[in-house]
Amino acid sequence: MKRVLLACLVAVLSAALPAYAQGISIGLKGGANLTNLNFSRDVFSAKYRCGWFVGPTVRISLPVTQIGFDIAALYEQREVKLNGSVVRQKSIVVPANLRLNFGVTDHLGIYLAAGPQFGFNVGDNHFDLFDGETITSTFQLKKAAFSVNLGGGVFLTKHLEVGFAYNIALGKTGEASFRQTISDITDKATYSDESKAKTWNLSAAVYF
Repeated sequence: MKRVLLACLVAVLSAALPAYAQGISIGLKGGANLTNLNFSRDVFSAKYRCGWFVGPTVRISLPVTQIGFDIAALYEQREVKLNGSVVRQKSIVVPANLRLNFGVTDHLGIYLAAGPQFGFNVGDNHFDLFDGETITSTFQLKKAAFSVNLGGGVFLTKHLEVGFAYNIALGKTGEASFRQTISDITDKATYSDESKAKTWNLSAAVYF
């Protein structure tokens, strides 16, 4: 985990250095998220749960234009209640967004943001959801994920902004399996299904 976090921090700084002369702010971002998993079968029941994230961020503003960028390296924890059991995903995520800034003044306004996000699982990836005499249900997370962010927010001063984002997975987030037996040798029903995560993020960033 330390190596992954260090690599992400190096990536953040490497992206920032070429744009130093164009206006750069380094800060800390944190916030809360709500995650749900979508399945095609009714066998798997997922419910929103609250998680959180925190980590360094870099904001780059291009001179004379409304265009900017932000990139971060965040430790993120997502939670979802799946078939009555809590699945907790711990990841290092690297969102990189293109921004359009609309300022009322130089330090007050709104922005729109969109871009890709890369995620790397650093916690457990296998979960036993429910084991009984006749039912076995499991969930397997992918080790890496690719998604996109769509969002926006407000910058209240030069040093503070509050934002939101809707994160949509472009590939499968994990795979669930469900088996119910009526005897030691006979399967009554066996199901498997892939899931995609959709997450709402609310964040605050402080720049130095």
